[in-house]
Amino acid sequence: MEYYLQDIPHTDFLHIFVVSAMIIIFGMGYAAFFTVVKMKLLNRYFMIAAYLSWTIQAACMYYLGVLLRVEPYTQKVLIGAMVGYLIFPHIVYFVLDKVHRRYEHEAEINQI
Repeated sequence: MEYYLQDIPHTDFLHIFVVSAMIIIFGMGYAAFFTVVKMKLLNRYFMIAAYLSWTIQAACMYYLGVLLRVEPYTQKVLIGAMVGYLIFPHIVYFVLDKVHRRYEHEAEINQI
């Protein structure tokens, strides 16, 4: 097995710090826009902003992998994590919506 462990040039530390901060900020942007749109506090067209935030976050994650000179397996894990981060809020919303509808209807039946 070939290892890609290399020294990171000290000139890249600022870039790594900024890109890491951007990953956190755009991750919060994706979660925030997704949540607010699903709560119907914003028009559903703002979901584009959520997906745009996720896209920028994924690009920053890729660039961070390039700056850190990670091995190909780790790059694939990072891509999988980004896809999971895109899909996971949809799954949680779907499950919560199903549970809410089920118990809301059971409460209505019990009142009758």
